[in-house]
Amino acid sequence: MRYAPFLLVVDEPVTQADIAVVLGGGGGSRLRKGLSLYESGFVNHLVLVDRAKRDWAAMLQRLCPDCATTGKITILEGSQNTFTDAEITEQYSLDHNIEKMLVVTDPYHTRRASLIFKHQFARSEVQVRVVSSGAFGHRLAPNEQWWQDDKTLKTIWTEMTKTFIILVRHYEILAD
Repeated sequence: MRYAPFLLVVDEPVTQADIAVVLGGGGGSRLRKGLSLYESGFVNHLVLVDRAKRDWAAMLQRLCPDCATTGKITILEGSQNTFTDAEITEQYSLDHNIEKMLVVTDPYHTRRASLIFKHQFARSEVQVRVVSSGAFGHRLAPNEQWWQDDKTLKTIWTEMTKTFIILVRHYEILAD
């Protein structure tokens, strides 16, 4: 049980991609990672996904005030959860001939995001890699005594449960 958090964290090697898809939330860590990927030349464009464009306004103003005028960012609206994020992103990818993408999210969310996005894109030619923002926020990292911190413990159990449910559902889909 002590090693459970290590099962949740996926951080695939960063390679050249057409876009970085930055999932909503994360208090700015996800956007910072996406901007870093853009500025380092790994991606040509950032795609931000959330419920509404206004959900990104304050973060963009703080972290990238010139983003609105440079054309390096597209904001996709309509997110309800990671499943809809993948659906919305798939449609965008089809419309814009995307071949490779990096999906950016926070560490404990990476395994679930990887399962969802790779399942969503399984029938397409789009290559999906999931990249961790590297920020644990107010939670402890897997190599710390995470089980002694209520917030981290709750996050780990929630993500483990959701990941288990996704794995069971994917198995059911494949078995049919």
